Amino acid sequence: MSGPASVAVLGSGVVALSAAIAFRRALPAARITLVERPADPRSLLDRIGAATLAIDAFHRAIGLDQQLFIRRTGAVAIHRVTLNGELLGAPGAIPHVEGVALHQLWLRHLAERPETAPGWAALTAPGAEPFGVRFDMPAYIALLAEMAAVLGIVRGEADAADLLLDCTVPGAGWLDAPLPSIVAESVAPGATEGETLSIADGAVEWQAPPWGWRLVRGAGLPPGRHPMPRSGRSIALGEAALVAESFDGHALSAVHADILRAIEFMPHADPSAREAAEYNRRTAIAHQRLLDWSSERWGVSATEDLAALRAGFAARGRIPYRDGDPVTPGQWVGWWFANGVRPARIDPTARALPTDQLIRIMERNR
Repeated sequence: MSGPASVAVLGSGVVALSAAIAFRRALPAARITLVERPADPRSLLDRIGAATLAIDAFHRAIGLDQQLFIRRTGAVAIHRVTLNGELLGAPGAIPHVEGVALHQLWLRHLAERPETAPGWAALTAPGAEPFGVRFDMPAYIALLAEMAAVLGIVRGEADAADLLLDCTVPGAGWLDAPLPSIVAESVAPGATEGETLSIADGAVEWQAPPWGWRLVRGAGLPPGRHPMPRSGRSIALGEAALVAESFDGHALSAVHADILRAIEFMPHADPSAREAAEYNRRTAIAHQRLLDWSSERWGVSATEDLAALRAGFAARGRIPYRDGDPVTPGQWVGWWFANGVRPARIDPTARALPTDQLIRIMERNR
């Protein structure tokens, strides 16, 4: 069955432009219309230029050259992140030595030889994998607008489009999360390399030179997720589907993932109930995982799933795989360790290595 012959994208800014371009690439014969609506001043997505490395995959999907993106937006890959003075661990897979997680070996060494154990920060020196990308968001929006014009995306009204992509702000159908509404204030960035996060008194000061922001509780968009982002011929994207903090880039990357998922589940404009339900199921999982991440960092009440994840880590320092989690196990470990969380028991896997080998590993990583 062919795809929709016409798609209307409702909104403006980074989400609407990204969606319009992606659907133009997926449906080269369709009419893609950008139905502009004023941007909401409370939006964080249109202000803070931050994304995880998943932005690379999205750019490949829409045909945006990475070098052009870097030149036009001043994009910088962040390899080092410091939280309240403590270096965070690498965001990717948890490092393993002889099949044992490095942080488990460090916990064992700390328990057995505290006087010779290196600090956790010494084991989390910057590696080859960056934490994400930081860039000039207004310049990125301008680049996407130029790309949309070149691809023949017209500006007009929705009329009777086969498919509507709603990229505006939340409506009445929200399931609010127990999170504070957040507003962002621009601050002068520090002179340090990498990225620094300072969290105190219910605020986050985020600096990734040459950009700096302070996120505080205020009259921002209500955090939460839409219960049914796909309904009939309409798909909610961006802050019409999920509102979560975005200073580390996960929120924008969630938007890109939602756009690509919408294309994957788009055999035709009017999906069956089963198709829509599967799209909503997968989207709900990813969105709730991201809200869990925000809940943990803002210190608010956790979902049952997040509480179990936290309890498992506090007991034995283990992070199980969670389906659809945009946050890697390495990021969860790094966050909790940088916040001083030390598991109550050492995982049995850390007992597998002989003592002399453990000492050599710690000395090599000191």
